[in-house]
Amino acid sequence: MQTTFPRLLLKHAAERPTAPAMREKEYGIWQAHSWAAMAALVEHIACGLHQAGLQRGEHMVVVGANRPRLYATMLAAQSLG
Repeated sequence: MQTTFPRLLLKHAAERPTAPAMREKEYGIWQAHSWAAMAALVEHIACGLHQAGLQRGEHMVVVGANRPRLYATMLAAQSLG
């Protein structure tokens, strides 16, 4: 079985949905993002990318700040192939 980051995300979301997957500091306060929330965010972004016309085998550039949405976007693109 080939392990990919999107598969690992789904595995963690199923096994420990409320556990923190990622933390970011916003206005000096640490905010936690759960595995389930990250999986849902990745799914929504992947659906948006697919609806925008991104298909398996195509290339895209992801540019952004070092924030959870940046990594969610990378995972969404990987999950589309």
